[in-house]
Amino acid sequence: MFKTKLHILRWTGGALPPWSPILLLFLFFLHGCGKPVTIDVSKSGGESDVLRQLQAEIDAILNDPVLAPSNVGIKVESVTTGEILYDSGADKLYHPASTMKLLTAAAALVKLKPNYRFRTTLYADGIGRGRVRGNVYLKGRGDPLFAVDHLEEMLAALAQFGVKRIDGDVVVDDTYFDDVPKGKGWMWDDGPIGGYYSHQSALTIDRNGVEVTVLPGAEMGEPVRVRLDPETEYLMVVNDAATVAVSEEKTLHIERQTRPVPANVLTIRGSMPVNQEKVVLRVDIVNPALFCGTLFKEALVRHGISVEGVVRQGVVPNGASEITVHTSPPLSFILRKMNKRSDNLIAELLLKTLGAEIVGAAGTSEKGLRVINQFLNETGIAKSQSTLADGSGVSRYNLLSASMLTNLLVHMFRDFSVMPEYVMSLPVAGVDGTLSWRMKQSEAEGVLRAKTGTMRGVTTLAGYAMTEDAEILAFAMLMSHYVGSSNPRRALQNKIGKVLTRFSRVCRE
Repeated sequence: MFKTKLHILRWTGGALPPWSPILLLFLFFLHGCGKPVTIDVSKSGGESDVLRQLQAEIDAILNDPVLAPSNVGIKVESVTTGEILYDSGADKLYHPASTMKLLTAAAALVKLKPNYRFRTTLYADGIGRGRVRGNVYLKGRGDPLFAVDHLEEMLAALAQFGVKRIDGDVVVDDTYFDDVPKGKGWMWDDGPIGGYYSHQSALTIDRNGVEVTVLPGAEMGEPVRVRLDPETEYLMVVNDAATVAVSEEKTLHIERQTRPVPANVLTIRGSMPVNQEKVVLRVDIVNPALFCGTLFKEALVRHGISVEGVVRQGVVPNGASEITVHTSPPLSFILRKMNKRSDNLIAELLLKTLGAEIVGAAGTSEKGLRVINQFLNETGIAKSQSTLADGSGVSRYNLLSASMLTNLLVHMFRDFSVMPEYVMSLPVAGVDGTLSWRMKQSEAEGVLRAKTGTMRGVTTLAGYAMTEDAEILAFAMLMSHYVGSSNPRRALQNKIGKVLTRFSRVCRE
C-alpha cells in the first residue's frame, strides 16, 4: 500500500493535476488512520536502529567544514505521530528570509479563507449624453495580480455607457492601505532594478513595475533603442547611451533615480556594441496608484475617450456610481504565485490585507502582524520567542526558530480546511518554483515540497518530505552567518532532503 501511495505522489510532470488536492487529502487521512505511535529511541534494534541511522546521516552532513563558521538550526518531526526525529539548535533564533512567507500564507488561509478574492472598482460621477460630468475613480483593495488587461476590461465597461468624454479627473483611491511603500527594516540599497522590492499600494498594477528592453541601434553612433512594457509616459527615460563597434566594450549602465528622492526617471548611459543581444530588466516605480491612473488615462485616450482633467490621488465620494468591479482569482491561486516564485510584493500586500480585513482599514503592516501573532497564539504555534517585522522575510528584523516553523507546518497539515491549498502552494523539488533545479533526479524529486529563503549570509528551507514508507515529515533548516555563495549550504540542505525522502522505518538487510 505504501509503495502505491509513494508512486502516486511522485509527480514530476510539471503542473500538478486538478485532482491533486483531493488525492492529497485522501492519502493524508489514509496514512493518518490508526493510533499514533511514539518511538522510544533508547530501545535497541528495529525502528530505533533506523532512526539512529537517520540521525547519524544528518549529523555527518552537518559536520561538513563549510558550516564550521555558521549557525544552523534544524528540526524534523513526523506529522502523523508527533515524534521528533531530529533536533539541533531548533530553538535558537534565525533570520527566516523567505520562509517567513509560510506564516503569512498560513494566517491568510485561516483568517481570509481559501476562496477570498480581491476587488478593484471603477466608479464615476454622473453620466449623460456621452460624457462623465465629473470624475472617474479607481479604488484598489490590494489585488496583487491586477494588470493592464484588467484596465482594458474596465474601459470597455465604461464605453458601454457611450462615454466619449470625461469632464473631470482620473482619481485613484489607495486609502484601503496606508502609504508606507516599503517593509520595516528593508535596506536602503534594496534596489529599484529587478522587481524584488516593488513599492506597495492598495492600487497595484503589473506588479508596480515596467519591463525595460534595451537594444543597440541599427548603426554605430546611433542611440540605443529603449522599449517599455507597458508603454507609458509615467517612467521618463533619459537615453545617453550610444551604439558602438563590435570590437568595443559594452559599458551599459542603467539606473532609476533614488537620490535625492526616489523618482520615476530612468537614465541609460554608456555604450552597447552593434551586435549585442538585448538587455531586459524590470524597474519598479514610485507611487503605484498614480502609475495605475496614468495607464488608465492613456488607455482612455487611445480608445478615443478624452479626459479634460489630470490623474490625482483622492477618495471615492459616497455619491459616485459603481461602473464595474474586477475580481481576482481566489486566494489559493494567489498563494501559489507567492510561494512558488517567492514573490515579496504579494506577501506584503497580503499582510496589509490581513490588517485591513481583520482589524480594519487602513491596512498596515503592523495590523497584519498583529493578526499573524494572534493566529500563532490561538493555535499554540508560538511556543518560543520570535520577532516578526514584515510579510515576505526581506527584513532582517524577523527572528524565529526552526521549532516554530516546524510547529506551523505540522499544524497546517493537520487542518483539513486549508491543508490542500497550503501544501499545493509550495515549490516541488526538481519540478517547479524556486526548487525547480534542486534535488533533480533524486529520491526527493516530485516528493519534497518546501519554501526556500535566501538573503546575504542566510539560506533556509522548510516544508514537507515523504519517506519511503509514505510517512509525512515536517522539517525546517535555517543556516546563517557565512560569507560568500549560498550554494554550498543549499547542497547540504539538498542532501538532508534526500535522506528524509529515502528514510524507512523498515529494517532492510
